This record gives sequence, C-alpha cells and structure tokens, in this order.
Amino acid sequence: MSISSKIKQHLPHEELSVKLWEDQKLKPSIREQLLEISEAFMKYLGISIDVIDVTFTGSYANYNYTPYSDIDLHIIVDPKSINRDIDLVEEFLKAKRQFWNDRHDIRVLNIEVELYAQDVNEPHESSGVYSVKKDEWINKPNKFRVEFDSRNITRKVKYFTKLIIMEINEAKMSRDIAGLEKLIKKIRNMRQSGLEKGGEMSDENIIYKILRSEGNIQKLYDMKDNIFDVDLSL
Repeated sequence: MSISSKIKQHLPHEELSVKLWEDQKLKPSIREQLLEISEAFMKYLGISIDVIDVTFTGSYANYNYTPYSDIDLHIIVDPKSINRDIDLVEEFLKAKRQFWNDRHDIRVLNIEVELYAQDVNEPHESSGVYSVKKDEWINKPNKFRVEFDSRNITRKVKYFTKLIIMEINEAKMSRDIAGLEKLIKKIRNMRQSGLEKGGEMSDENIIYKILRSEGNIQKLYDMKDNIFDVDLSL
C-alpha cells in the first residue's frame, strides 16, 4: 500500500466505530469484556491495589481509527497506595504491562487490546477518553475535519524509513546500540512535539503511526534487544 493511501486511512470518520459503539455508548457486551480483561490483568499483577478507574482511549475512542488501531485500555491506579517509592512501583507496573502485552494476544472483535497501568496523576493527552468502569465519557471526542500536509508526511516517512534501515545496518556491524537509542528518542520526541502542538491528527503523529504500521518502529526495538541479548550471552 502506498504512503498516500495510508495517509487517507487516517482521515477522521463521520461516526465512532459501529463495532464498538452504539448511540455514543460502549456496547454492553464490549464493556463487560473490557472489564473482564482489566480484572484478569489486576490478578496477574499479584498485588493488592485499588483500581480508581478503567478507561478506554486512543483512536477507537475517537473518529480517527484505522485498520491498524488497537483498543487502549488504561487501568488507573495510585502508585502511592502500593509503596512510597513511586519510581519503584512505576518500574514494576511498566515491566508487568510489557510482559503481559508481549505474552498475550487478546482481541475484541479481532481488535487487539493493549493494556496500560496509568498513574492517576499522569497527564494523558487524548480527545476521547471513556470510563469503562462508570460507563460514561470523561472526555467526549468532537467531530472534526483535517487536512494533512501529504507531501511533508510522505517526505518524512521516507526519510525516517531510510534512517531506520541505515541505523539497523550500522548496529549489525558495530554491535553498538547507541545509534538505535538516539533514533528511537528522536522519533519519540517528534511524535510528542506533534501531539503537544497539533494533537492526535498532527503530521508528526501520522508519520509515527505509518512508520509503526509498516513495522519500522518495532525493527528498531528488536535490533536493540538482539544486540543486548547477544552481548550478555556466553
């Protein structure tokens, strides 16, 4: 599929996904399933922690969903209720989340569910946030029209794709992950800058999503992990 076709896929829809929503509310069967998934994740954590809320966010809680979108399910917790060392708790939750998402392929109507344990005090930038627990909108998304700078997006996607290939090839030769880490940070900062300036429909966020849908972001992480593992092996 061409880059221009992928750009068009990110244009906003007129309605929320009819697979998941009905009259601006989560379908009861979807809500029940998401709550069941969140409960399974909390049991998996193996610690006693109060769940403040369970929220559904991301593209499928908005009008800009694509065939590549997943369901972002956030478990809202207060790290201080677990331990005073907040950094330790956050690292624990991050590790457990990553292991869960890597190990499980849970889908709702063939849409992948991505779990995230979120600090109640952590800001989350999204125009669509739905409380699955309370069955109501926290931030209701607005319909909008958008015009992408297709030439800029195409140029940047090609630029980063070439850069990713170059860095991966260089890392294969040097067995050094510094360049990979620098590029990962550069791409992450680009996306964050776009989210802060133009929201989810910024050119920068669309560039990131196209790179991710093509598997290029994952290739960087896979090479980084491979080098790390080999270096520690005997």
